[in-house]
Amino acid sequence: MSTKGKPLAIAGVILQFGTLLGIAGTVIGMVRAFPLLGQHTEEAQQAVAEYIALALYTTAGGMVLSAAGTILLLIALFRVKYRAPWFRVALWIFSILWLFSIPIGTILGIVVIVYLVKHKAEFIKPRVVEGAPL
Repeated sequence: MSTKGKPLAIAGVILQFGTLLGIAGTVIGMVRAFPLLGQHTEEAQQAVAEYIALALYTTAGGMVLSAAGTILLLIALFRVKYRAPWFRVALWIFSILWLFSIPIGTILGIVVIVYLVKHKAEFIKPRVVEGAPL
């Protein structure tokens, strides 16, 4: 099994967690903004705008990180043909999650799932039996 794609696969998996960063920033920004929504002072409106901006920036940043991670995962899978068993499991998890990102993620998730099903044997570690010819 080639290990050339291992750094790409690991980086892709790590960058997929950018979505969590985006969600966390959105939640923090909105939780801070909600108590100020009823106030009509200029300071409160400025603070609401800053908290919403924080939410938007972290959401956009998380999306960029996640997209970069997706690209790295696809390069490791299709171009470099990295075939570690753990990578197959990670791809299954991400593919199922991608299905909910309509329409591009859904298409991407279906393509990767079909590929994983068709190429299942490539991800299985060959067993070495003592005394058996290699």
